[in-house]
Amino acid sequence: MTPDRVAEERIILELDTAFLDAFLQRDVAVVDRALPDDFLAVFPDGRVANKQMELENVRHAAVESYTTDEVQVHWYSDTVAVVNFRMVLNMKERGQKQVRDLHVYIKRDGVWQMITGQVTPILQP
Repeated sequence: MTPDRVAEERIILELDTAFLDAFLQRDVAVVDRALPDDFLAVFPDGRVANKQMELENVRHAAVESYTTDEVQVHWYSDTVAVVNFRMVLNMKERGQKQVRDLHVYIKRDGVWQMITGQVTPILQP
């Protein structure tokens, strides 16, 4: 991996961590900056959400803590990268759940933003 790609990957992973941390702190401003107006997400229940819906999720987040592992960054060009990871969420009054998360980042006008995301529950047998 080139030094530039290493630096870009570090930026993307820092942005991704800040995005996830914003749910703990209900920090709408961080998520507002992280997502472009044409953001699109698919939630575990199949709902499709836009940026405004995601901002509402942050305002009412019930996440007490989370951990991530198996983090991978896949590059599709110099301006498109996908972050894929497993996450364990500790939810207020709803216990713990495990999910696979996928965030697609795009670089526009020199700025990285998450253009889309999808959360898939990991079903326990």
